[in-house]
Amino acid sequence: MNNHWSEYWEQGHLTSFGDSFTDNYTGVLKNVWKPIFEGLPNDYKFLDLATGNGALPLLASDYLREKSIRGEGVGVDLAKISTDLSTVNIADNITISLNSEVDCTSLPFNESEFDLVVSQFGIEYADLEIAIPEALRVLKVDGKLSFVMHHEHSMVITRNRKIHVLINNQQVDVFFDAIIKLIEKMGPINTKHDFIRVKSEQACKRLRQELQLSIDALVKADEEALQDSELLTYLSTLFNQGIFWSVDKKRDYIEFAKLQILTLRNRLEELIFAAKTQQNIAQILVSISNLGAYLDSVKTLYSENDEIIGWHIVVTKIHNSSECS
Repeated sequence: MNNHWSEYWEQGHLTSFGDSFTDNYTGVLKNVWKPIFEGLPNDYKFLDLATGNGALPLLASDYLREKSIRGEGVGVDLAKISTDLSTVNIADNITISLNSEVDCTSLPFNESEFDLVVSQFGIEYADLEIAIPEALRVLKVDGKLSFVMHHEHSMVITRNRKIHVLINNQQVDVFFDAIIKLIEKMGPINTKHDFIRVKSEQACKRLRQELQLSIDALVKADEEALQDSELLTYLSTLFNQGIFWSVDKKRDYIEFAKLQILTLRNRLEELIFAAKTQQNIAQILVSISNLGAYLDSVKTLYSENDEIIGWHIVVTKIHNSSECS
């Protein structure tokens, strides 16, 4: 799993589902986390599980910048984290560290080490029967877990499910095959004369028509998902910026695009699988009650447009599991 997520975080994303939903959820989630971080004591230490590129620790830095308390935020992720903290304006009163290749089902921390353990669209990718007890193990007594998790009916899951269906359409293979055949038939394009030749050749015209038919079929299947998939962005790049590339470079670029779509398919499968149903949440709550903790709140988060964003669960630790009878 972590290889394609490592590549994803290297691209600079701050969420596990891309950046196209930012305007719809950012304000709501900021309102969720502000009271959580502002409840930290002086000399606090908090842990962010499946931190991605460190969005929550960096958000905490912004919230706590003007506060009189000091402390430490630690982010961990199974994937390789690409954020260069030396380039980020971190508040003077917080120390942040981001640690790659850390499995949240086997944390390298002591029992009762953290005042707060958080996760935003991350911990649900793990086996929660192991990850939640492990999160509680490293949490101090009276400390809190605060998890925002994917909801099966959220706008993020709904939209990404459509993208997943689209990129599994057999017309995607037809789309790429047509591009490869067109590249081969066009041959090298180095001059304006070459460009004119390609536009007039009947064989190239037939291949362009074949390519257009595949695009039309994908548009008919789901035009919005086609735009979100970036298939047309790859095509545009090839025949605009890349029109005078060598045949080999064009071929390599399409192989790269196919790999990106495959990687997207893998990420979306994991994203969709990670989304929690109401029954899943009920099971989590039952397990928490047996782990020396109690539920503070569980709620569905909604956007300003009344669309579901996710689940938010807050839990308080009562005692260490070793003290349970």
